[in-house]
Amino acid sequence: MTLHEYSELKNIIEDSKVIFCYNGYLSQGIIVAVSSMIKGKLTASSTNMGVSQKVLYMFVEQAQNITRYSADQLHDDDDAVGVRYGSIAVGIENEKFYIMCSNRMEKDKVDSLREKLEAIAAMNSDELKALYKEKIRNDADDGSKGASIGFIEMARKSTEPIEFSFTPVNEDYDCFTLKVMI
Repeated sequence: MTLHEYSELKNIIEDSKVIFCYNGYLSQGIIVAVSSMIKGKLTASSTNMGVSQKVLYMFVEQAQNITRYSADQLHDDDDAVGVRYGSIAVGIENEKFYIMCSNRMEKDKVDSLREKLEAIAAMNSDELKALYKEKIRNDADDGSKGASIGFIEMARKSTEPIEFSFTPVNEDYDCFTLKVMI
């Protein structure tokens, strides 16, 4: 990257009202430290407590999804929660907060995730609440490294339908991107 390209990147970030942006390997320690920084920023800007809690929840949930599911990792143990690569940003758009994340994922996992997210994005608040209760009573989905409720909870807390995309990277991977608004 040239100095000029870096300057352009900085300008894009500032013009997009990004208050936090990270691209690289994430670990639980980084998530904890950054959560503290974001909480301080939201407190200093007198953000409503309920909004602050939702922004922090969304940040942590998206960051943990990266550490659990990103195809790019520092070790070969697919079952471990560890250090994985992705991007995450928190910013302001139309007087609301957005939280976005992105990471590579295996192409063979894209269709099932797309179907799940399309269904969640199409649900109203009552349907999301019912699905949440159903998931709490049942076992986690196959391949899940959590309770299988993260996307449901993000959709419930979001002020707008969740947005997502899958962009082809190469023959083996797509880039998954998710955006929620608070």
